[in-house]
Amino acid sequence: MLDLDGLQVAYLGVALAHYLDLETGDILDIPLDAPPPGDASRFRRIPTRTPESEAEDRRLFIEKIDFSLFRDHLANAMEDAMEFRRVLSEDRRIERAFFNFKNDRATQAIEEWLREEGLEPSA
Repeated sequence: MLDLDGLQVAYLGVALAHYLDLETGDILDIPLDAPPPGDASRFRRIPTRTPESEAEDRRLFIEKIDFSLFRDHLANAMEDAMEFRRVLSEDRRIERAFFNFKNDRATQAIEEWLREEGLEPSA
Protein backbone atom coordinates (compact mmCIF):
# COMPACT_ATOMS: atom_id res chain seq x y z
CA MET A 1 0.00 0.00 0.00
CA LEU A 2 1.42 3.34 -1.03
CA ASP A 3 1.61 6.09 1.56
CA LEU A 4 0.26 9.03 -0.48
CA ASP A 5 0.61 11.42 2.47
CA GLY A 6 4.25 10.38 2.91
CA LEU A 7 4.85 10.76 -0.82
CA GLN A 8 3.35 14.25 -0.67
CA VAL A 9 5.64 15.20 2.24
CA ALA A 10 8.63 13.84 0.30
CA TYR A 11 7.61 15.82 -2.79
CA LEU A 12 7.32 19.05 -0.80
CA GLY A 13 10.57 18.48 1.13
CA VAL A 14 13.91 19.53 -0.30
CA ALA A 15 16.39 18.90 2.55
CA LEU A 16 16.75 15.16 1.85
CA ALA A 17 16.57 12.79 -1.08
CA HIS A 18 13.50 10.57 -0.88
CA TYR A 19 13.18 7.11 -2.43
CA LEU A 20 10.17 4.87 -2.77
CA ASP A 21 10.86 1.20 -2.03
CA LEU A 22 8.77 -0.60 -4.64
CA GLU A 23 8.76 -3.84 -2.63
CA THR A 24 7.57 -2.49 0.71
CA GLY A 25 6.04 0.88 -0.17
CA ASP A 26 8.31 2.51 2.43
CA ILE A 27 9.84 5.91 1.84
CA LEU A 28 13.55 6.22 2.54
CA ASP A 29 14.95 9.63 3.45
CA ILE A 30 18.69 9.96 2.88
CA PRO A 31 21.13 12.88 2.75
CA LEU A 32 21.30 14.61 -0.61
CA ASP A 33 25.01 13.81 -0.98
CA ALA A 34 24.58 10.09 -0.17
CA PRO A 35 24.48 7.49 -2.93
CA PRO A 36 21.07 6.08 -3.89
CA PRO A 37 19.98 2.99 -1.96
CA GLY A 38 20.84 -0.48 -3.27
CA ASP A 39 19.05 -2.05 -6.22
CA ALA A 40 17.90 0.54 -8.80
CA SER A 41 15.07 -1.74 -9.90
CA ARG A 42 13.67 -1.67 -6.36
CA PHE A 43 14.00 2.04 -5.48
CA ARG A 44 12.66 5.10 -7.30
CA ARG A 45 13.74 8.64 -6.49
CA ILE A 46 10.65 10.64 -5.55
CA PRO A 47 10.58 13.93 -7.44
CA THR A 48 10.58 17.18 -5.50
CA ARG A 49 9.11 20.49 -6.36
CA THR A 50 11.24 23.04 -8.11
CA PRO A 51 11.41 26.80 -7.62
CA GLU A 52 9.51 27.04 -10.90
CA SER A 53 6.68 24.82 -9.63
CA GLU A 54 6.53 26.83 -6.40
CA ALA A 55 6.20 30.05 -8.40
CA GLU A 56 3.57 28.40 -10.61
CA ASP A 57 1.56 27.49 -7.48
CA ARG A 58 1.62 31.11 -6.36
CA ARG A 59 0.55 32.36 -9.79
CA LEU A 60 -2.28 29.84 -10.18
CA PHE A 61 -3.54 30.45 -6.66
CA ILE A 62 -3.70 34.21 -7.23
CA GLU A 63 -5.66 33.65 -10.44
CA LYS A 64 -8.18 31.55 -8.56
CA ILE A 65 -9.03 33.92 -5.70
CA ASP A 66 -11.63 36.68 -5.97
CA PHE A 67 -10.56 40.13 -7.04
CA SER A 68 -9.76 42.23 -4.01
CA LEU A 69 -7.16 44.56 -2.58
CA PHE A 70 -5.65 41.54 -0.79
CA ARG A 71 -5.36 39.69 -4.10
CA ASP A 72 -3.49 42.70 -5.49
CA HIS A 73 -1.08 42.60 -2.52
CA LEU A 74 -0.44 38.91 -3.13
CA ALA A 75 0.08 39.51 -6.84
CA ASN A 76 2.64 42.23 -6.08
CA ALA A 77 4.52 39.81 -3.80
CA MET A 78 4.29 36.82 -6.14
CA GLU A 79 7.92 36.91 -7.38
CA ASP A 80 9.40 36.84 -3.86
CA ALA A 81 8.45 33.68 -1.96
CA MET A 82 9.25 35.16 1.46
CA GLU A 83 7.24 38.32 0.81
CA PHE A 84 4.38 36.25 -0.59
CA ARG A 85 4.29 34.19 2.61
CA ARG A 86 4.43 37.34 4.74
CA VAL A 87 1.48 38.88 2.89
CA LEU A 88 -0.36 35.57 2.95
CA SER A 89 0.01 35.35 6.74
CA GLU A 90 -2.11 38.50 7.07
CA ASP A 91 -5.28 36.55 6.25
CA ARG A 92 -5.55 33.13 7.90
CA ARG A 93 -8.45 32.03 5.72
CA ILE A 94 -6.58 32.76 2.50
CA GLU A 95 -3.39 31.30 3.97
CA ARG A 96 -5.18 28.00 4.73
CA ALA A 97 -6.68 28.02 1.25
CA PHE A 98 -3.22 28.47 -0.29
CA PHE A 99 -1.71 25.58 1.64
CA ASN A 100 -4.66 23.35 0.75
CA PHE A 101 -4.21 24.38 -2.89
CA LYS A 102 -0.48 23.68 -2.71
CA ASN A 103 -1.07 20.25 -1.11
CA ASP A 104 -3.63 19.38 -3.78
CA ARG A 105 -1.13 20.31 -6.50
CA ALA A 106 1.54 18.18 -4.79
CA THR A 107 -0.86 15.23 -4.68
CA GLN A 108 -1.59 15.66 -8.41
CA ALA A 109 2.14 15.75 -9.20
CA ILE A 110 2.80 12.61 -7.14
CA GLU A 111 -0.13 10.76 -8.73
CA GLU A 112 1.14 11.71 -12.20
CA TRP A 113 4.66 10.52 -11.29
CA LEU A 114 3.28 7.21 -9.98
CA ARG A 115 1.39 6.65 -13.23
CA GLU A 116 4.57 7.44 -15.22
CA GLU A 117 6.36 4.82 -13.10
CA GLY A 118 3.62 2.29 -13.88
CA LEU A 119 2.23 2.36 -10.35
CA GLU A 120 -1.35 2.99 -9.36
CA PRO A 121 -1.77 5.99 -7.05
CA SER A 122 -4.43 4.14 -5.09
CA ALA A 123 -2.29 0.99 -4.75
